[in-house]
Amino acid sequence: MVGTLRCVGWVLRGLFVSVVLLALVAGLPWALWHYIGWPLPNHVPAWVEVQVVLLSPMSTVFLLDVLACLCWILWTVFTVEVLRCTVDFVRSGFDLARLRDVSAAGPLHRLAGVLVGAVLLSLLGNRTPSAPAARLATAPGTSVQIVAAAPAWQLPAAERGVTVRGAVFVTQEGGGATTASAPSHPESVVVLAPQNGVHDSLSRIAQRTLGDAARWPEIFDLNRGKPQPYGHVFTNPNLIYPGEELALPADAMPPAAPKHPSSPAPAIHPAETAVKPRPSTAPEPSFSWGAELFVGLGLAAAVSAALLIARRRYRARYQPGSGDRDDLPVAPVVYQLRLAHLRAEQGDEIDLEKGPGEDEGESRHVPPPLVLGAIPGQPPALAPGLGIRDGREVAIDLAAARGIGLVGPGTAAAARALLVAVLTASEDQGAVRVVVPADDLAALLGRDAAHTHLPAAVRVVADVAAALDMLEAETLVRAAAGRQHSAEPLVLVARPPRQHERLQAVLDNGAPFGVLGLLLGQWQPGITCFVREDDTISATSPGAGEALRGTRVFRLGDDDTAELLDLLHQADPDPTADHDETELEILGPTPAPTSRPHTAAVERPPTEGGETEVACMLITITVLGGLRVHWNPEPSAASGSQEREITGVFQPRTRELLVLLALHPDGTTRDTLVSALWGDNPPARPTNALHTALSRIRHALAAATGGAVTEIVSADNGRYRLDPGQVGVDYWRFAEAVAARRAATTENARIEAYRRIIDRYGGALAEGMACEWIEPAREAIRRDAIDAVAALARALVDHDPQQTLDLLEAARAFDPHNELLYRDIMRLQEQLGQLDAIPRTLTLLTKRMAEIDET
Repeated sequence: MVGTLRCVGWVLRGLFVSVVLLALVAGLPWALWHYIGWPLPNHVPAWVEVQVVLLSPMSTVFLLDVLACLCWILWTVFTVEVLRCTVDFVRSGFDLARLRDVSAAGPLHRLAGVLVGAVLLSLLGNRTPSAPAARLATAPGTSVQIVAAAPAWQLPAAERGVTVRGAVFVTQEGGGATTASAPSHPESVVVLAPQNGVHDSLSRIAQRTLGDAARWPEIFDLNRGKPQPYGHVFTNPNLIYPGEELALPADAMPPAAPKHPSSPAPAIHPAETAVKPRPSTAPEPSFSWGAELFVGLGLAAAVSAALLIARRRYRARYQPGSGDRDDLPVAPVVYQLRLAHLRAEQGDEIDLEKGPGEDEGESRHVPPPLVLGAIPGQPPALAPGLGIRDGREVAIDLAAARGIGLVGPGTAAAARALLVAVLTASEDQGAVRVVVPADDLAALLGRDAAHTHLPAAVRVVADVAAALDMLEAETLVRAAAGRQHSAEPLVLVARPPRQHERLQAVLDNGAPFGVLGLLLGQWQPGITCFVREDDTISATSPGAGEALRGTRVFRLGDDDTAELLDLLHQADPDPTADHDETELEILGPTPAPTSRPHTAAVERPPTEGGETEVACMLITITVLGGLRVHWNPEPSAASGSQEREITGVFQPRTRELLVLLALHPDGTTRDTLVSALWGDNPPARPTNALHTALSRIRHALAAATGGAVTEIVSADNGRYRLDPGQVGVDYWRFAEAVAARRAATTENARIEAYRRIIDRYGGALAEGMACEWIEPAREAIRRDAIDAVAALARALVDHDPQQTLDLLEAARAFDPHNELLYRDIMRLQEQLGQLDAIPRTLTLLTKRMAEIDET
């Protein structure tokens, strides 16, 4: 019985020792990997990155990483010792004497204890111990200094203290209970000394004592003109000194004890930075083109909108009758961003190799950016897109961050992308203005900075001091007007100076009034991000910046940035040109054409009857004024009463193909069709994709006409064209009228051709169809119609001014943003005595100019 118990005891002892040994050898590394992760960086840190880590305050993540490194080292030593002892026992045999010798050595036992202690310390390091309540040991009636803290995510913990003077504690005699009473409204506050490179400011003091950083002007007004240390007088709100005592408003309250915020935590947590990004099947809301461009779809949409405005303004300056057919030149980067926006808005309809029954053209849902630091219920002053993380765009509230600094090899490209994102901010964030020193602008844009056309929103100053002077003056103006949380953003883009006290005060006090900072260097008072060469944020300052780790930031090359800034410059309003207030523009000499007149397609010569009969065709395609397709079951009928519209049976991309074929009455090549439909991203088998699109047209026609019409596109010798025996197109009739005008040799023939051009122009080419290839053709056709109106008006103005006025009204519909037409209309209205119509025309002109910001 005793032997059995002894045997069971040895077994239990062996199991216990085995479990402990297994836990130390296998369980410890599993726990380190599972709870802390690999503590070392996945790349060799650069010196700047090492400086950011060493100069920043120690964070919990950094401490755990250091402890994890020590645990890995000790575990390695312990495991090697276990293996060495095991090999030694196997070679030399096992006896109790040797066991006593090993046990007497001692280091293994002490090493195990250190390991266990380190594991416990690392696992319990995530918990914040609750501080015991401080005992009151102050004598009755004595005065002490009280240091309190107020939670504010944007302020370092060391800066949350408020020194309140004159607090008196009262101790009750008897009963054993001791209570204290402090003044509910402190009268003054002492400016804190700088800690970790962050200085105190009026904005931070107002946040701590008044609960609202925007109320710092009240503190400034109470203390204006008071003596300051070093013989100064308090006249500049951005210049305060540590230890200086400032009076507080009457409603100032002592900060409450720190507590956990009741508001929900943001969607991105600093703790998630150690976790690898989760794979996502949804496409990222971003666009890449080459090695120098990686931007968000929000920026692509903003560039697309700027292109439309720039085109409207360029076309509004067209002088009718000039014959100019040159449209606004579009840079390659602008063209690519426009295509990216159209694909995201309309859905990626490029894939025509799907089956005819499959859906296409579904719009791509892009979730809104996740704004870091945004206050719930309050829209951010300015939150430009910073990059992509976990498949979602991340933006940063510059006001809440108190400035963001970028360091590392990817700084310039990331700053350029942020600069363009700031300039193209949405309308609800107000018209943004940017202030940048000349040297910093040259560092951003490179060698061509001096030749770059900057938009009016960018103000270049001599140096950082001049920029700060401008920002200080603007902050005081906005503070005096009480424009907090509603002022238009004013952004400083600059390298921070070595002595940054003034810069920090400007950004702190200006943040509630829309004065923000994008800094090209380390910025301890706000957020600092180290951007690697692969555009990834690998290190940040502790606090709110930790949530940005692992983000792939947007980037722009210097050439692409210059072209985008040039587009924004073209979208700016032009100074109002001087015009003759009495002479009609159409009475002047006919301007000489600035380029060779041309139409969008090969012109079809006029037929013997003067025009192509459209109503007699099986299929009628209308492309002027919007795409419409009709089927006439009885083409021999004189009227079109039997026509049935079948436009809805065609998918969006096949409609685009029909318009493209309609613009080429004599046919076009496969390469032309593929280039227009697919642009720079042709399919792997373009011929098959094109035939798939044509097959879809056949299936749609057969379904809509009950099999009466199946084939309307013919292919001959590599050229594709609509069958003129079955299809009639309104554009063909318009092109015939334009050709007849050019071939006319008499004045009467030209006037008749002008009338037919005007009658056959039904509106913009494929109105409502958004695709980039159609814009030059649409504008050329529109100018043909406007030129016809201007020429006919010149011929009729002397003997029929009323008909001339009617023609100009028609031209206004063709070109609604051309100020010259409105001027002529109002002058003719004055000549005809229609004075009551002039205010209505002027109101309409003002409305149209407001659409392109030309007011």
